[in-house]
Amino acid sequence: MRYIALILSLLALVAGPVSAQGGWETAARLDASRAGLGVVVHEGRIYAAGGSGLTDPRDEFESYDLELDRWFPETPLPRGLERFGMASINDRIYVAGGYARGEDGVAPSAGVWSWSFAGNIWQSEAAMPAAKADLALVAFGDALYAFGGLNDDGNAFVFDPEARSWDTLEAPADVTRRGMAAAVIESRIYLAGGRLDGETVTRFDVFDPETGAWARLPDLPSPRSGAAVAVLDGRIHLLGGRGADARETLQTHVSWQPGDTAWREEAMLPAPRTGGGAAVLDHEIYLIGGGSGGGFLAPFTALDTTDVFDPGRE
Repeated sequence: MRYIALILSLLALVAGPVSAQGGWETAARLDASRAGLGVVVHEGRIYAAGGSGLTDPRDEFESYDLELDRWFPETPLPRGLERFGMASINDRIYVAGGYARGEDGVAPSAGVWSWSFAGNIWQSEAAMPAAKADLALVAFGDALYAFGGLNDDGNAFVFDPEARSWDTLEAPADVTRRGMAAAVIESRIYLAGGRLDGETVTRFDVFDPETGAWARLPDLPSPRSGAAVAVLDGRIHLLGGRGADARETLQTHVSWQPGDTAWREEAMLPAPRTGGGAAVLDHEIYLIGGGSGGGFLAPFTALDTTDVFDPGRE
């Protein structure tokens, strides 16, 4: 199957989108249904935090054991969060921004916390320069990069975990969008889709943190925001999300790798899904939580499902 996948990848370079092998199966369910959650992997274990609630964002924090196929409770978040950034670096998990309950109700936050694997506790970190929700947070090198989000000012933020401080990174116009997917492959950060000026876009950008250079890449096959994202064997996978008018929840699944001239169609999701989280374990993609609706409907359509994509399954 790996040989077939390689042949299909080579064909994509010259023939554009092709159908790929792969299939889905189910794994253990989350303890609670959640959309707009954060997901990361650390040392062979998946960690899932936060998400939408009926009245307030949720504070649940769980970890998944692959061998037992079971989710275990961890120390809850310091506050409920929804559509926030989450990344792992230097043996800590960081959560940044997102929707949180404040004095004036649920609104974008600038708050940042980190969780120690050794101590199993959350600690407060320096807040971001501005409040953002529906943002993307990725770890690259020795820093965290925060892109886009609601209340966007056109800048990206860079966090130094050692100095525990943030800097502002200027970005080209229209790069920092809300609801976009962010992924790292080798020495580049890739930003796909999202919403800009009220419209869902097909834009796909790449950033080189070493040189500070930005470039445009092949557009997505169709507009997409709120997609779950994972990198498997050097390919970026976008799973579900919202369509052009932000009303349609997508069931489609596409992938791309550096050198491709177009995105490749992959096995469709078991059901339409937006606002989910994704992670890679044992050469498979785990699609976690999410919902069949977004925005106001997110808490009412949230799922506790964990679906697993195997690119070699027929």
